[in-house]
Amino acid sequence: MEMKINIPFSQLLGLIRQLTPVQKQKLKKELENEHNVSSGNSLKQILVNGPVFTEEQIKNIEDAHKSVNKWRMK
Repeated sequence: MEMKINIPFSQLLGLIRQLTPVQKQKLKKELENEHNVSSGNSLKQILVNGPVFTEEQIKNIEDAHKSVNKWRMK
């Protein structure tokens, strides 16, 4: 079940200020975790974790490139 509530920012800030220090720390950790999850999908992360060619695939590409170059030189 999902519920959305529209609360003005100033009112939300007032509610946060009423939290105990322990609750504020919990909230801060939650927000940091949420930020880390969303920023984990940056382009850099996607590229670093993306697929890579195997040595065999690289060799096949190089061989194909050499063959095309030989064909073009004729």
